[in-house]
Formats: sequence, structure tokens, C-alpha cells
Amino acid sequence: MNHKNVPNWAENEFGPNFKMREDTYTAYDIDNPGARFLQQSLIKNVVPKMAGKQYSKLGYMLVNEPHFFTQDEGKKKTWASGPVSNYTIDKFKLWLKNKHKSINQLNKLWKSEFKNFDAITIDIPIHINQKGTPKWYDWNLFNMNRVTEWYSFLKTEITKYDPEANVHLKIMPNLWTENKRSHGIDLEALTDLGGIIGNDSGAAHTYIWGKPHDWEKHYIFEWRELCMGYDFMKSVSPNKINFNSELHYLSTVRSRKLDLDPKYARASFWLAHSYGMTASQIWYWPREANGAISKKALNDKGYAGSNNQQPRVTNEVATTLIDLNTFSEEIMAMQRQRKSLRIFYSKTAAINKKQHMDDVFELYESLNFEGTPIGFVTENIIKKQDHKNWDVVLIHKTEFITNTELKALQSYLNTGGTIIVDEVSLTKDEYGNPHQKLLKGQGNLIVVNNLDAYKSEALSILESKNLLSEINITETNKIGVKGCIWKVVKNSSGNYTLSVVNVGKSNATLNITLKGANTIVCKDLINGVAVSTTPTLKPNEVYFVEVSKK
Repeated sequence: MNHKNVPNWAENEFGPNFKMREDTYTAYDIDNPGARFLQQSLIKNVVPKMAGKQYSKLGYMLVNEPHFFTQDEGKKKTWASGPVSNYTIDKFKLWLKNKHKSINQLNKLWKSEFKNFDAITIDIPIHINQKGTPKWYDWNLFNMNRVTEWYSFLKTEITKYDPEANVHLKIMPNLWTENKRSHGIDLEALTDLGGIIGNDSGAAHTYIWGKPHDWEKHYIFEWRELCMGYDFMKSVSPNKINFNSELHYLSTVRSRKLDLDPKYARASFWLAHSYGMTASQIWYWPREANGAISKKALNDKGYAGSNNQQPRVTNEVATTLIDLNTFSEEIMAMQRQRKSLRIFYSKTAAINKKQHMDDVFELYESLNFEGTPIGFVTENIIKKQDHKNWDVVLIHKTEFITNTELKALQSYLNTGGTIIVDEVSLTKDEYGNPHQKLLKGQGNLIVVNNLDAYKSEALSILESKNLLSEINITETNKIGVKGCIWKVVKNSSGNYTLSVVNVGKSNATLNITLKGANTIVCKDLINGVAVSTTPTLKPNEVYFVEVSKK
């Protein structure tokens, strides 16, 4: 669904200012009643003609890259940030009334003196210096709720005329993996809403402008959005198809390289498919049917250094997908591995803290090179999913949580769950008021004070339950920071399929062992030949083997 080309008659009918935020992919006011009338009319006349067709079985994409930033950073302009309408403000007032009940309660939290809820005023975009305040929290949570409500409406309208419809949204996962939360996108709610996990996951390899990023110290490419984003979405919706409809691994506007190493194409696609991606469309291919460059692309700053100029890279993508399909059972088994370790994600902390997702990634990164699948839990996942799907919940630097989040964690402990937590977490509610502490209940509550302790305790618990991989890998490299991400599944012959991708900046020598075996054999599955059990992998190298006893 294209939300940019708003007809002029709609501005005349529903305006003034029905058209707004025209530099984004939704160029009109979603809270204007006319927006619903417009989409109801469109869907009513179009979807019945599409229902039951083969192409509609691929799903209805509700929107391209939704974002509704409402953040003012002063001199530093927030990308695509803008105002909202009076319709939105009126809706916010009603939301505040339902949430706080009493204007006195709101005034106490906001440190304001409004006579009633109708008298409330707020400057939108809201200034960044408000971050961490009750006003900031309320606005950003409301912004997410109103956006989720809008896409729920679109889904409901589509399924009126196509009951079998699968909807999805092309969500930028970095809106979740990075720190900002003023964009209105609740990745958990919108992933849960869709029948397909929709996204345009990306990975950076070569920035052509701007300052260096932290990941460049240790890694050959930025894998945070890819791995952590997919692990979160697959935790929310484990059994859904994951469709990356605008894949940004090969290039983005900012991350491009004219002589890109084809090995990078294999590494990024291999990693993405082992982490959950089912299908993708590459960004981008601006050529006409006869092969000529499109006129639009000639003026497009993303064309140079894209795969349109890289036949070796495009060929490597093709051969990589052939190999992935050849071993589709093993790759899908990796996607569907039980995620024994779960990191607790709190939307509350993410809204209130300046760098909460950096803190989440800090823990995720420390665990992601151990060959053990990692997932996430939230309040809703704890409530909706079987607790037997995981063994340990880890909570790291998550000071702010709501009472309902705390109750969900307590219920998990009361049914025998295991939680590893630090002393700073779970101490405040969404408005900074102190919380009661978790009680052990029937479960196991372990308090730690550093990342090494998290990893040690978590892996020790899995080992005691015989849940660690039979394969073990020791990595040695010059940097001294692990760079090889690996996964293991048992295959139909009773041996082990091992996938390793070196995302590190240096060569990595691996020592591979199998529990209970003095000697092992590693067979390269793609080439069908025996290979070393102590390989040295170059950056971007993929090692895909069957491991068996000799």
C-alpha cells in the first residue's frame, strides 16, 4: 500500500493539513477521520478483486518503512521528525484520561497545573531534554499505541474482504535495535499483528561518510541489526515466514563499496538465513527490461556502489542461495532451534533510557559467539507462550518496568522459572517510582554484577540440563575478541551440521571438538570433501560442514 500519493480532493475534503509529513512514506494525518474513510473506500474496491489470487497469497504489505518520529533534538535535527495534528492531540488527551484517571495524578507526575484533561498542552515534536520524564514516557508510549491501532485498522479492513489475507509491514529493524523510541513503531506489537514477519533488515560494511562506529573496531561488518533484530522477531512469532522485502546487506545509501568482496555477500546472506530470513528482495535493481539504467537511477545517490555495478557480487548471491536451498532442511532447523536463553526486553526501559538498546546489545553480544541460540522475552511473550520454550531469562540494566511487566516476571518465577538479574534492574516503574523486589517463589533467582557472570551462570545452567551443543569451538585471533558466529543442528544421519561465519576483522583459527569423540572428521557440505578440524577462517568466510566421529 502506497501512502505517499495523497489525492488533492482528499486535502480539500478532509483538510486543511490532511496532507502532512510529506517527507515520510505516510504523507497524511493517520488520526484525521478522513484517513479511515479514504482507506476503507480503497480497500473495499480493490481487495475483493485480489482475494484468492496467487500473488495475494504472498501477503499484503501495509506500508513501506513506517516511521512517525516526533523528537526535537535542537541543533541536531532528527531524521524525518515532524509535528502531529489536533486530531492526534485530542486523541492523546483521551488516552491520558484513560491511563491516569485523575488530573491530579497526571499533574503530580508531570509537575503541571492543568485544570482538566481538555486543558492539557504539549509541544510536539517533544524536546530530547524531556527524555526520562513522565511526559516523555506518556507521549512516546501513546505514539506507539496510535500507530499500532492504525495498522490494526488496515488489517481489519483487508480481512473483511479477504479472510485468508496475511498482512505484513516493511519495518526497519534498526528502529528496535537502536536506542530511539520516538518513532511510533512497536516492533513486538506489529510483528505479532502480521501473518508474515515483514522487514527490510540491513547490515553496514563500509561507511562512505561520517565518524567511525564502535563495531568497526572488532568486526568486518555490522551484524547487530541483522542478528539481534531477527532473534527478537522470531521470538515474538517463531513460526511465521520472515520476508525481507528490501534487503540492505549489499548496500545502503551510506554503506557502499565499489569493489565489494563477494565473500561478504555470502557471509551476510548466510548469516541472515541461519537467523530466520525466509525470502528477500535486494535493494535495488533500477534497470529497464532491456538492461538500461533507469532515468531515476542516474540521479540517485544510492546507485554507485550498488549490486547493479557488481556482477561478481550478484553472482555470489545467486550461488549462495543455491547452496542455502540445497541444504534447506539444515538451514531451517537452525532457524527453528529452541532458544534456551532469553533476554528480557522492556519497552518501558527503552523509552525512558538514553541508551537502553546499547545495554541490551552488550549482553546479547557477550552471548552470541557461544553456539547457543538466543531469544527474547517480554511481558506478552511470558503471558502468551509456553514457558517450556526457554530455560533462563536474563535481565540486564533494565531499571524501568511497569507493574504488569513485574507481575509477568514474578508469575514466571512462581511457576519454577529461572531469572538472572543485576542489582540495578527492576528497581523503578515507568515514572521512576520504586518497585518491590522480585521474590524467588518456586523458581531460581540469581543476582550477578558483570557480563562474565551472566554468561557463566547461564551456560552452567544449560550444561546441568544437558542443553549445550555437543560441538564445542575454541577461537583464537589477533584481536582477542570473538568474531565467529556459529550454529549447530543434528542432521538426519545422526551427525552434526555446523555453520560458522567469521564476522571478525582478523583471521580466526578454530579448534572444533565433539563431546565423547577423541577424533572427528569435518566434511565440507558444499564441496563434498574432508576439511580441517582446526580451520583458519578469513573475515567474511563461511565454514559449513558435517561433523562426525572418526
